[in-house]
Amino acid sequence: MSETSIVAIILGVLTLVGSVGGGYWGHKQFRKEAPVRKRDADIAVAEKSQQMAMAIADDLREDYGRLRTDLNSEREERQKLAGRVDSLETQIREQNRTIQRLREAVRTFNAAWDDLTHRWHHYRASEHPPARPNITID
Repeated sequence: MSETSIVAIILGVLTLVGSVGGGYWGHKQFRKEAPVRKRDADIAVAEKSQQMAMAIADDLREDYGRLRTDLNSEREERQKLAGRVDSLETQIREQNRTIQRLREAVRTFNAAWDDLTHRWHHYRASEHPPARPNITID
C-alpha cells in the first residue's frame, strides 16, 4: 500500500471515530440539557397558564362591570316602578272613598224617594215640599 492510502485509511478511521465520539458527546449533552429544557417547558406552560388566568380575570372583571351596570339600571327602574305603584295606590284609595260616598248618596236618595212614595198623600196635602235629603259627595 502506498503512503497516501495509509494516510487516507487513518484519516477515515479517525473521522469515523470522531463522528461516533461526536455522536456520543452530543447524546451526553442532550441528556444533560433535557432537564433544563423540561424546566423551560414548565416555565413556558406556567407563563401561558398565567396569561390565560389573567385573560379570564379580565373577562370576569368586564362581566362584573356589565352586571353592576345592569343591577344599577334595574334598581333605578324598580324605584321608579315603586313610585308609580305608590301613586296608583293613592289614586285607588281616593277612588274607593269617592265610590263609598257615591254609594252612601244613592242610599240616602233611595231612602228619601221611598219616604216620598210612602207618604205621598201627606206631602201632597202639605203646603211645603219635603225636606231635601242631605247628600254631600265632595
